[in-house]
This record gives sequence, C-alpha cells and structure tokens, in this order.
Amino acid sequence: MRRDDQQFGLAYLDPSEADDYLARCEGRVLGVIGFGRRATVAHATVWVNIPVLGGHDTCLEVWTSDAPVEPLAYQGIVGASDGKVLFASLSLEQRAGETLEMLAAQSYTSIFEFIERHGYSNLLRVWHYFPQINDNENGVERYRGFNIGRHAAFVAGGRGIGAASVPAASALGSDSGALTIYFMAGKQPGTAVENPRQISAYHYPKLFGPRSPIFARAMSATLGGQPGFLISGTASIVGYETLHRGDAEQQAAETLLNIRTLLQQIPHYNAAQGRLSLKVYLRHAGDLEMVRSKVQAEFGTACVAAYLRSDICRSDLLLEIEGVYFNGAR
Repeated sequence: MRRDDQQFGLAYLDPSEADDYLARCEGRVLGVIGFGRRATVAHATVWVNIPVLGGHDTCLEVWTSDAPVEPLAYQGIVGASDGKVLFASLSLEQRAGETLEMLAAQSYTSIFEFIERHGYSNLLRVWHYFPQINDNENGVERYRGFNIGRHAAFVAGGRGIGAASVPAASALGSDSGALTIYFMAGKQPGTAVENPRQISAYHYPKLFGPRSPIFARAMSATLGGQPGFLISGTASIVGYETLHRGDAEQQAAETLLNIRTLLQQIPHYNAAQGRLSLKVYLRHAGDLEMVRSKVQAEFGTACVAAYLRSDICRSDLLLEIEGVYFNGAR
C-alpha cells in the first residue's frame, strides 16, 4: 500500500504493515481506526465491527499530519491536533430505554462542545457507525431516528443547516457495538461541494424521514498546506432517488459516476499527480470482485481502496463509496 508518511494524509494498512508505518510517523499520528478483527496496534483508539473484504481480517485507517500533534481529551472524546486540524472520536453504548435518536443528539452535543473548547469550531468530516441501521426502532428506521437526533443537536447548538455549516459525512451499519463516531475539524472552515446530479441531502423531502440527513456531498479544505477533498458516502442516487434497485453492477456504475462528478468540481484535480483513497462498503460480499474491477477500471491501480461488508443507510442501496483526495506528490 502507498505510504505517504511524511505528508498530511491517509493510509489503509493491515496489522503487519502498521507497526513500521506508525513508528515512522511517531509524533504525527492524528488517529487510528480499526475495522474487522481486533489486533494489537499502537494508537488504535476506535474499533468498528465491520468485516474486511479482500483477503484481510483487519484494516487500519491511519490519519497522519505533516506536523507534530498533541493529544486531546474531554468528557469521553479523545483525539489529537496539529495546530490547524483536530481529529477525534467517541463511542456511546445504547442502554436500555435509550433510542438512537437520543444517542445522536447526545453525541453531537458533545462534539460541538469539544471542538469549541479546543478552538477548532469548523466541522469538516464526520464518520458514523452503528448496528441495525435499517431496523425499526419505536416506529422509525434507526437511520432516520439518528437524523432526527443529529438535527436537534445542530439546532440546539445554534448551527445552521446549509452549505456554510454542514460537514461531509457518512453513516454505515456495523455488525454490533456502540454508536461510534470519528471526526475532523479545523480552525479554518472548508468549502462544501455539492453534486449537480443530486439534491443536497439537507433538502431531502420528508419521504426520507422527519428530518433530513445533515451533510455536504464533499468538503474542500487545506490540510497540511495542500488542497484536500473529503468525499462523503456516495451511492447510486440521482436527485434524491435510488436508481437501479436490486442491480449491484448498475449501482456501482452510477456511484462511480457520482464520484467522478464530485472530483470534477475540484479546480486542482489531477488524477495523475494526486493521491486518491477510497473506502468501499458492500451490502453483499459476493459483489466484491465485480465492484473492485469497476473501481480499478475507473481510477487505476494507483488508487488505494479498502473494501468492507456493511449495511448501507438505505435498504435499497447495495454499495456506498467514500473518498479522500490530496493534490500532493506521491
């Protein structure tokens, strides 16, 4: 796997690679998130119970800075900052009598307090994982309940719901465990980017729940002195409707078209010189080879991609892809 260990960036590693990589990045590690089977790895603060596909049992998502970092912790949230960007995580177990809506509101209230306390008030990117994402809870799909709680926290925190204030984000189903969230925030704001093929998620009609999802399709931001582009979870959606229900191959093609359309919004995009990393979630593991071949055909073998088995936020979606692009030398 590519190792841009002297730059601000992202690497997907298996445990056999991690110790050496983390040693080279000592003092500059913002965060390590583990997926799949647990392994003993330095700096790993979050584990998500999502199976890893493609021959590995474990995948480590490693974020590093080009500058020294300092640890941060407050009321159950732990992370690190490099003076310009903060990266942190939290996990909340759902106890008897609690709903996911309640946990979402609680977690976002804590996140807003955390980033304001440390002076990184601009939320850039948020990742969410929780089990039974498509199941019913108190008459509402759990993902839709999550959106209600998130919306309530934005309103209570005095944050607007529009292009100037929403982060890039994704929400996926884990096999078990807590509501797990990790996020990136900056001292300077990023610029939200929308897909001209899609309706902004925060403008979805009530067909998709009492409160719309709160995220931008992508976020452009300066990270480590270089232009970065954080792509939200992207799927086979045009306008606000799911296309190609039941057809994973067509959904993969539509999803990649949406990713391509987002990348084309970047003034600095250069496929030959930039660094593109993707995280691909598949509802059915049997679709791996087909989807992987399409990803490689679209972006080439230089694109680093991790593949995970996960339920998607809509029950009629069979895959979702998120990404990170840096316009820096490899």
